[in-house]
Amino acid sequence: MTSHAWRPHLRVACVVVLLLVAGLSGVSRGAAGDRPVFSGQATAVTANLLGQQLTLADTGYFEAPDFLPPAPCTAEGLDVAPVSVEAEILCASTRGKGDHSMSNAHVAALNANVAGVPVSATLLRSDASARCSVLTPVLAGTAHVLEAQVGPVTVDADPLLPTPRNKPVPIPGTDAYFIIDEQETSFNGNRGDITMTALRVVVPGLADVSFARAHADIICQGNPVCPGAHFVTGGGFLNGPNGKQHFVIAFRETDLNWGHLMYSDKGSGATWRAAKPFTGAKVYPEGKEGGGTLTGTTTGGQGFTAHITDNGEPGSADVFDLFSPDGVTLASGTLDGGNIQVHPACRAQ
Repeated sequence: MTSHAWRPHLRVACVVVLLLVAGLSGVSRGAAGDRPVFSGQATAVTANLLGQQLTLADTGYFEAPDFLPPAPCTAEGLDVAPVSVEAEILCASTRGKGDHSMSNAHVAALNANVAGVPVSATLLRSDASARCSVLTPVLAGTAHVLEAQVGPVTVDADPLLPTPRNKPVPIPGTDAYFIIDEQETSFNGNRGDITMTALRVVVPGLADVSFARAHADIICQGNPVCPGAHFVTGGGFLNGPNGKQHFVIAFRETDLNWGHLMYSDKGSGATWRAAKPFTGAKVYPEGKEGGGTLTGTTTGGQGFTAHITDNGEPGSADVFDLFSPDGVTLASGTLDGGNIQVHPACRAQ
């Protein structure tokens, strides 16, 4: 299949067509049918404005038997009429290898305006994965939408009557609408794809903006190539003594140049990013779900050590700890929002 800036769906008649297109596009796949083929993409923000598409923290679109592009992060926003976007953290990552592909997109402390509709959220995150089980695609996705407001609508303002998921919700006083936890899936034989969008805001004729969008798909064929390096993805926030402490983290063993760590403390005003290469990355797949340790320096030259513990889904019991080089605790505790995941190279491990 041909690469695109954003391509959440691609439906075809059969795997033969997929392989022929792959040969024409120049994407390396190895021998036909000898191993699974994946595609993936993640973007923190995708804005379609009168035919123009703009993105923030975009991994790009990939399709191959394996890929692991850089995981982009930014704190830079967007201000192109009629849309403005500000956030403390905007990150994305995608990966395809072994028997599964996965993508993650993360937006922290969002403050935006979509064609006159104000949008805010403490956390928007999407995770999408596609794997094979006996040559059959298995799709999974989650979305975290915490403390969000779109126009006059506060998401989940009534805990007994939550805001509808995966369906348009009208924005009062306008012809606009929004969708939270938008899920798009399709199956075609041994092919399956999934796209998760934490929040999408549509103002007809003016703007269509997706926040935290993650796409993964898989063609189940042949045998996966295993084993490989374990890796970690995740992000969220802790309720610190003086405000929310946001973070996003990704790293893997054997590759000190892949991943990211961004941290923002509302109370102290501290905001920093880890420099690469990291100095150390260790993943512990043992235990319930596993954990890991990342060490390195910030772009300002200060050292840090980060510990994570994955205590299972949906992430409410996961733990994040961050320390300065002299042992001072910058952040520590069970997540108040978000998710951390330790991933093996193949699910069979």
